[in-house]
Amino acid sequence: MGDVEGAMQTPDGVWRVEVVRRRNGRWYRIVHGEDVIDWLSIAAVERILDEAGVDRRTLTDAGPAA
Repeated sequence: MGDVEGAMQTPDGVWRVEVVRRRNGRWYRIVHGEDVIDWLSIAAVERILDEAGVDRRTLTDAGPAA
């Protein structure tokens, strides 16, 4: 699937954005409860979080571990 290089999450941990790398490719993944949205661009991550009402300025470093 890919290695998680790093992640950010909301202070309550409800929303998590992961940076995933496999070979020469890199993409983003959003984890929200049991929902996982994979293979995202940064623009798609921003759009999804904005549509959900998540203030991206509140995201904090969560490290690579899930």
